[in-house]
Amino acid sequence: MGRWRDSWREMGGFEACELRSFPLFEGLEIEQLESLLGEHRTLQVPAQHQLVFEGDWNDGLFLIRSGVVKVRHLTIQGEEVVIALMGAGEMFGELAMLLGNSRRSADVVALTPLEVVKLRWKTVQDELDRSTGFAIEMARLQARRLLCLGRRFSLRGEDASTRVLATLLELAYCSGYGNDPLAPIPDLKQTEIAAIAGLARGTTSRILTQLRSRGTIVETAEGLRLANLEPLHRRGLLEP
Repeated sequence: MGRWRDSWREMGGFEACELRSFPLFEGLEIEQLESLLGEHRTLQVPAQHQLVFEGDWNDGLFLIRSGVVKVRHLTIQGEEVVIALMGAGEMFGELAMLLGNSRRSADVVALTPLEVVKLRWKTVQDELDRSTGFAIEMARLQARRLLCLGRRFSLRGEDASTRVLATLLELAYCSGYGNDPLAPIPDLKQTEIAAIAGLARGTTSRILTQLRSRGTIVETAEGLRLANLEPLHRRGLLEP
């Protein structure tokens, strides 16, 4: 796994109006959006490359145009704990800015090929200071993140099948098709799915085989998909 600085590719510019595709910036005027894009960079990052290292110093945050990342901690024993998945339209790297500390609080790794826009903290912080509405939206984003983190850790007490199904559902949501549970799931190794679910690879492999045999998941030309949502409804992972 490499550092993103060793392998990223610079892309063309990012238009201010495109920022409105990110929910956090929907309510801002064009002048505010242009200010936020001061000294921005648009980058392509290969799958399995690490964009952010816990404890590193940095001064930017990232907007995901396409692709999926995982946010993780490594325990003292070297075990990986995945605390979030993020896809197109989401943002990471803002927490250190909000805390007034430029040290990163977690690792961020690209699970798929990634396109990101990197903004300087100062431009975002200046807009937060000027715009009460923008600051409120940022606070709402952090509240939603906290709720998602609580749900993720509550799943640790569930059975293995529920945890695998929850992981597949979250990956479908992150795939760039909006919150569609039937969206194609990124093509990940079973070891990666196991790490996200917090399970052993053998357990995850067995459950995936069972889900295929029952028609809960199917292979398509676009990749793995959830085909039967009834088990997710039954386990409370989806609303009826």
